[in-house]
Amino acid sequence: MRLLGIDLGGSRTGLALSDPTGMICSPLKTLQEKDEARLIESIATVVEEKDVTKVVLGLPRPLSGGTNRQVESVLSFKARLERRLSVPVVTWDERFTSKLAEQGKTRSNERDAVAASYMLQNYLDSRTDAVGDEEIDGLQTT
Repeated sequence: MRLLGIDLGGSRTGLALSDPTGMICSPLKTLQEKDEARLIESIATVVEEKDVTKVVLGLPRPLSGGTNRQVESVLSFKARLERRLSVPVVTWDERFTSKLAEQGKTRSNERDAVAASYMLQNYLDSRTDAVGDEEIDGLQTT
């Protein structure tokens, strides 16, 4: 089970990829594509080439909760991405991941992929913590 994390941005979109067990991840690359149709095709290519089974799309929730224009934009993108892909697309809270990536000793051209990695690892960790020693999607965690 390989997951792809996406940190969607206006001009740059960071991608992170989990290992085949879905336990850890690392930054993959940053796509510099402003055209949404081409961005979706680039993501679809990665999903196919890397045998991705689920996409985790970062959702920039406001600190106060609720929704805003940015959240609505990501949800709209999610709907279009789901129509193109044959794997599930879920959203996950990405608050503070960009700040974490900026604070680290990360080159500016890698920050978006690092932010995607922080978000995806948080998602992976939450699944492991919630299940404990039980199976996750057919994989034994102990």
